[in-house]
Amino acid sequence: MSVTSSLLTSQKEGRPKIPVLSLECKEVEFVELPRVFDTPPREDLIKRAYIHLMTHTLQPKGASKVSAHKYSVESWGAGYGMARISRIKGGGTGKAMAGGFVPSAVGGRATHPPKPEKKIYKKLNKKERLIALISAIALTAIPDVVRSRGHKLPDKLKLPIVVTDDIESISKTKELREFLEQLGLREELKRCEEKKVRAGKGKMRGRRYKHRIGPLIVCMNDKGIKKAASNIPGVHFTKLSELSVLHLAPGARPARLTIWSKSALISLDSKLEKILA
Repeated sequence: MSVTSSLLTSQKEGRPKIPVLSLECKEVEFVELPRVFDTPPREDLIKRAYIHLMTHTLQPKGASKVSAHKYSVESWGAGYGMARISRIKGGGTGKAMAGGFVPSAVGGRATHPPKPEKKIYKKLNKKERLIALISAIALTAIPDVVRSRGHKLPDKLKLPIVVTDDIESISKTKELREFLEQLGLREELKRCEEKKVRAGKGKMRGRRYKHRIGPLIVCMNDKGIKKAASNIPGVHFTKLSELSVLHLAPGARPARLTIWSKSALISLDSKLEKILA
């Protein structure tokens, strides 16, 4: 048996039961806690997986190959009492006999420009990625670790948070916000609304403010919930089929506050077992 398969192997008898909440935040039934949540934490693998997966979103960039090469230049050589720098040929213009092409000249090429052929895509072993994903899922059910990440979690709320599949049909931001506040996450939403001015030159490059990360909603299908969640600062939505370490551990810090739909939670073990098979 492989390492990843053994992480999901345990006795089914005596599995703990967790409540399923309705949209009115009332317990309507109980379901078994999936075996994924028994996985031992591996924060080192989560950080490694996050860094590697983040490189898959980067766009290659670099200077043009013909940048600053538009002039015909030639060095005069020694014997003129002038620097032997490459100089622009021709006459009749202000650029005549001026330095060109070289990095030290005005309008010259860059010294060590970024190159588009640079390898920025980091590969990650499949087994490492899966163990990191399973471990990140397990850490979302430990209240102390979730609070240590900065989330404002009420004491009476049990983790993992499971809601009926009716949550997939919430299409209005107002309805979703009311549900989250009724769940006891009013302080969490206020925390996510706060924004901080970024330190550094990013202020001039279209990313002046930094926002906090809030709850993640995981469902099987999107029947309007994605649009509703997109208008609440810090709240994000993803389908179970698209769930990644990037969602569960933003900034390579695991234990994000996660809200599961009933069908998504029940499908966790079967989905991962198919991948691991």
